[in-house]
Amino acid sequence: MSSDSNKDYIDGVFNKIHKKIEKRITAKYDKIKDWVMDPKGYFLIDIDRKSNLLRVGYCTITKKGQNSINNLVAEITGTTAIEILNTLIKENFISSLQHAGDMGIELCKAEIALKNNLKYVQDKDLTLTN
Repeated sequence: MSSDSNKDYIDGVFNKIHKKIEKRITAKYDKIKDWVMDPKGYFLIDIDRKSNLLRVGYCTITKKGQNSINNLVAEITGTTAIEILNTLIKENFISSLQHAGDMGIELCKAEIALKNNLKYVQDKDLTLTN
């Protein structure tokens, strides 16, 4: 992206991109208030250092009266966040864009931790030192 903010376009890698910004938005997200459970289920992410893999468990929830039953119904393994995320989408395990975005972030953190021998805890900030 061009550093000259006075130009009315950005010199992109493949195209000239004309600046026609109609809206400026300050991003915000509340982890508690804005989070919505995906009705398809949820995932447990872990690092398998021995096999050098990311492991993702896919869990579904079934309501039975007042109780819910959680079942681990699939395990997905891979070496990169993008291959696992795209597999989750292809397998129809994710039904919301919010969940897909969250999984992308979590899987990326897990991949970085695996490749750099860092501690990974799902839904926690990744610490870049050991």
